[in-house]
Amino acid sequence: MSFTFDWSVRVTDIIMVVAVLVGPIIAVAITLWTQDRQEKSKAKRDLFLLLMGERQHLVISYQVARALNTIDVVFSGCAPVLQAWHKYYELLSQPPSQLRVHTWLELLTAMASELGYSIRQTDLDKFYLPQGHADDLDFQREVGREWLRVLKATHSLSIERRE
Repeated sequence: MSFTFDWSVRVTDIIMVVAVLVGPIIAVAITLWTQDRQEKSKAKRDLFLLLMGERQHLVISYQVARALNTIDVVFSGCAPVLQAWHKYYELLSQPPSQLRVHTWLELLTAMASELGYSIRQTDLDKFYLPQGHADDLDFQREVGREWLRVLKATHSLSIERRE
């Protein structure tokens, strides 16, 4: 009795076993890599859209301050954004100026470019602020100043019960 190997069948069997074992592992790795990229892209886009939506507010909100503090992480590896952010950060400790406004627009432009948006700085400088919002902020400031004036000028408050 002679026994012969058919090497072509043997090689095909080995390839099939390897494909069955390795194929799902590669598929999972590709899926995880794709999900990671999508999450990072979404984080960049969400951060950019938040800053864009509040780019010309009269005061820096807690959300914007928090978003600014995450730029180093969300845009890590993106040198143009990080350079613009660090330049802007240095200017935040100084009184508002044209340089600070210009650097803010540079930061937003760098983020837009990283995300694939073709936005010019002149487009970034356009914004809508309802007059009612500005009036409300002015009113709140005026009321706050008046309360502070009254409280500083009052040494004590006497409360009398009325019958």
